[in-house]
Amino acid sequence: MRTAELLPRLAAAGTDVHFVTLSDRIGPGPLAGAAVRHGGSVTPIPLDVRFPMRFLRLLRLLRPDVVHVDCANFSGALLCLALLGRVPIRVAHFRGDDNQRRNLRRRMQRWLWARLLRASATDILGVSPSALTFGHHRAWRDDPRCQVVLNGLDLDRLHQPTGHHLRSVTGAGPDDLLCVSVGRASPEKRRWLLPPILAALRDQGVSAHVVLVGPSDETDDAGVRAAAAEHGVADRVHLLGPRDDVGGLLRQADVVVHPSCLEGLPGGVLEPVALGIGTVAADLPGVRLIHEHLPGVTIVATDAPPTVWAAAVRTAAGYTVATDPETAGRRFQRSPFAIEAAVATHLAIYRRRLADGTPSAHVVKDRSRLPAASER
Repeated sequence: MRTAELLPRLAAAGTDVHFVTLSDRIGPGPLAGAAVRHGGSVTPIPLDVRFPMRFLRLLRLLRPDVVHVDCANFSGALLCLALLGRVPIRVAHFRGDDNQRRNLRRRMQRWLWARLLRASATDILGVSPSALTFGHHRAWRDDPRCQVVLNGLDLDRLHQPTGHHLRSVTGAGPDDLLCVSVGRASPEKRRWLLPPILAALRDQGVSAHVVLVGPSDETDDAGVRAAAAEHGVADRVHLLGPRDDVGGLLRQADVVVHPSCLEGLPGGVLEPVALGIGTVAADLPGVRLIHEHLPGVTIVATDAPPTVWAAAVRTAAGYTVATDPETAGRRFQRSPFAIEAAVATHLAIYRRRLADGTPSAHVVKDRSRLPAASER
């Protein structure tokens, strides 16, 4: 999503962006249309035994100036291939904190990939200091190749209209608290925590609905529905699935709840704060970084019970009522999260080693969605 958001401005600067997806089941991915609209392409190359040769063949065809990968430490394997393919600029991009416990086999894999990354990367980026600390290496500040590049957020996208009226769709009354949560269906997002938060709000005398927006997963969705039934709020939990009008949905929210326990720099927090919507989020380094620069974030201990989350929701809803969206937007545009800063940094990296100064880059990007991009 963050790379797709940069595409219009990268294309306007003369950058051709070509994506490579690494999944054997998702194909070009849901953001392929955005890449093609801006002059790029999407090539699915599943991670199987044929991947190295197919990837090298693509590099010979495109002859990119840059390979830009955001596959955590596994980026090292791909950048080694880019080194073999004589790509001059090889960028590893850490977009999340990686502080999960791993078994011995996974730790050995991570160690190997990290060694390959350090041997092959010309630039190592992180969306926050913690993404480099926990994702790459605790001593990243001693490596001149490392730098923090905050995700840029395009406010124009968030102001696109939507034909979806959430109170009509959910059946929420005018006095009901409308909570929205944006994020993909995966265990670390902890969407199952939303129904008990609703139940705690009910017990505190607050009538509320919650709307979940983001890519679906059968197992995770079933867990959310089971939690809703268990807590007696099944009629107040609404799963909308993936949407391309997130900004229009967020602008209708009284509060945003982001219970994820693993993030780098969470867009699910940054987006509503930019719109002046009070947001409740778990106490993570990336959340604290947003809180340092912008008001509107109510931080809750990661392991706090639903009653504490519910009290925080009420506080955040009060912030929304007291905040002017236009003032919040102007404040955001003056912050380091404005998209122009991210575009400038990407272009500076892409152009740095080009002898003729022509903008160009090849970015490989993925998490089984939309990985990759090239600029020629």
